Parts: sequence; structure tokens; C-alpha cells
Amino acid sequence: MGAVETADTESQTVRIAFRVAYAGGRFAGSQQQPDLRTVEGVIIDACIRLDLFSDFRSSAFISAGRTDAGVSAQGQVIAFSTDYPDRAITILNRILPPDCWCTGYAYVPPGFNPRYAAETRTYRYIFPRAGLDPEMMGTAARTSIGLHDFSRIARVEDGRDPMRRIITTGVWAEEGVIIFEVVGESFLWNMVRGMATLLMAAGSGLITPDRVAAILSEPGDRIPAAPADPLILWDVDCGLSYHPMERSMKAETWLGEEERSHLVGRKMVEWLGGDRLDLPRNEEFHNRFGHLL
Repeated sequence: MGAVETADTESQTVRIAFRVAYAGGRFAGSQQQPDLRTVEGVIIDACIRLDLFSDFRSSAFISAGRTDAGVSAQGQVIAFSTDYPDRAITILNRILPPDCWCTGYAYVPPGFNPRYAAETRTYRYIFPRAGLDPEMMGTAARTSIGLHDFSRIARVEDGRDPMRRIITTGVWAEEGVIIFEVVGESFLWNMVRGMATLLMAAGSGLITPDRVAAILSEPGDRIPAAPADPLILWDVDCGLSYHPMERSMKAETWLGEEERSHLVGRKMVEWLGGDRLDLPRNEEFHNRFGHLL
């Protein structure tokens, strides 16, 4: 499909940051990859169709960070430069697919880079409630606050510093689930999902909460990452105040259909006698991870 024609007279190049939300289930991650559907890919495609820029490099298009396949976001941040800011603000959400949309925008300086401007990043991981003790998980989570070497639970690329600073953590239960929130300056690849594995171990009674800090400091094989689907990039704090943007009608419809699908699936699980959803039973969890923990 060619560029979408619009009537506007803008001509001055400006840089805009957008706060972006997406449901990760149908994306092969956020970062551009050839021949794969990614978050950056669909946003860049929409921008080109709108003639906001002809090439992502010339617009200095960049995201605050990457998320894995299956991971969702409520507060990802992207930025690019364009001669047509009004067009981007008013039409971009109508061109984006229904599982990706912008929730806000902010005008930023020409050299703004959300990756370097991010002061903190916040993630949330959602666990099924049954079989887990949120108090034990909360105690275990607090042991990771501060500066730690996270090599045991993350994929550390060659030459990258494995030390990361966790600022705050929180664990609470609501509506049949347990939510783990973690705020840090930056995160390694799979680091939050590795933390989720340790919290599940503590919450199910496989390890004591104080064992988490010891596992991080001990040499050993890497702890496997928990599934990607329950993870959400909740916020990237770049110190910006955003003007709100409305979702498109197709996005609203899609979200409603997704909610109904999940409600139907949950009811089927209840009727069939299940109460743990996809949570591994303690014995299965012990068999898989006991030798690592």
C-alpha cells in the first residue's frame, strides 16, 4: 500500500517522542528483524505510509529498549523526527495495527534519544494466584534491591556489564493473580523473567526468600527465564509530560475481543476442574529447577 495522502502544510522538522503500548502475543519482539513482524517494524511501516519520513535512519527513529517475543508494553517510548508532526499525532494511531497504539506524545529536543534519556524502567510480571504465597515472594523480591551481578538469571552479551541496580520492588495480589513490579535503572536480556523464576520458586516453597540473594552471588548454570507472555514493560521514565492520544476504533474493538476471549478461556478452565492455569505444580517445578536452586 502506498503512502496515505493528507492535506497539511507543515514544513519544519521537529522531533517527537511517543509513549507506545502493544500486546506482545503476535510480535516477534519489539526490535526490527528482517521478514518478521515486530513492534518497530509496524510503526516504521505506518510512518512511511503516512510519509512522515522515507527512511527510519534519516528520521533517527529509535526506541528506549527492546522487548522479547511475547512481551507486552504499556509504556515503551519511541522517538523520530518529521516534517509533519500534526499528521503523526492525529493519524498515526489510525494506520497502526490494532495490537499496537500510541498513548501519548511529547515534543523533544532534536538530539533526544529515549534509550539514553531513560532514568528508570518499570516492569510488571503477572502470576496465577493459586499455589503461591505473595508474602514470601515479596520478601524474596526485596533481596534483589541494590546493585547486583545478575549473570545467573540473565543473558549477558559479550563485553556487557552484568551489574544492574534495582531501585524498588513490590508484590501484591489482586483479582486472582499476583503482580510483581520491579523498578531499575536498566535491565539485562531476560533478567526480569529470571527474577520471576526465582519468585515462583520462593512463592511455591521450593526455596526460602533469603536464598534468592545467595543464588545471585553463587557461580552456577543460568536460571531459566519464566514465560514471556505475563511480562509487561510498564513504564520508561524519560522525564517527559505526554499529551494524551486516543486509540483507534479498531484497537478498541480488538481489545474488547481479547478480553472476552480470556474470560471464556478462564471459565472453561474452571468448568474442567482446573485451578492453577499454567502454573507448574510444586513437584514439577522442583524437578525442573531444584538442581539449579
